[in-house]
Formats: sequence, C-alpha cells, structure tokens
Amino acid sequence: MIKRILSDSKFWKSVVSLGTAFIVVFVLLFWGVNGFQMSFWEDRDPVQLVAVCLASGLFYGFFVTYGKFWAKYKREQQ
Repeated sequence: MIKRILSDSKFWKSVVSLGTAFIVVFVLLFWGVNGFQMSFWEDRDPVQLVAVCLASGLFYGFFVTYGKFWAKYKREQQ
C-alpha cells in the first residue's frame, strides 16, 4: 500500500498544498505570539527560519496526507 500511495501524483500535490498552508499558519501564529512586531523577522536567521518552515511543512503535510490516502485506499479495498 505504501508504494501505491507514494506513486500517486495527487498525493504529492496534496502534501505540497497542505504543507504550504501549514507554513503560513505556523508563521502567522508565531508572529502573532510575538505581537506582530518586526523584531520577529529581524531576530531570526533567515536560512534557519526557511529550513524549519520547509521541514515542518513537509513533515506535517506528508503524514496528514498519508493518513488521508491510506484511509481512502483502505475503503476502496473493502
């Protein structure tokens, strides 16, 4: 089932879109916790911020989408 899920092009499109949405919410949430101050952006290393956002977005998008597709294929088998 893993190969079937990972080979589906819709799976990867969903991973990217869900990961992107997560990154936007993640950044807005943490910026809001800091009071929407510009120091949030100035005090951070931009390379590290981008790396953390990409890693967390892909991690979240992959596992949530995998669960969604696994349930979909499991229903189709029954």
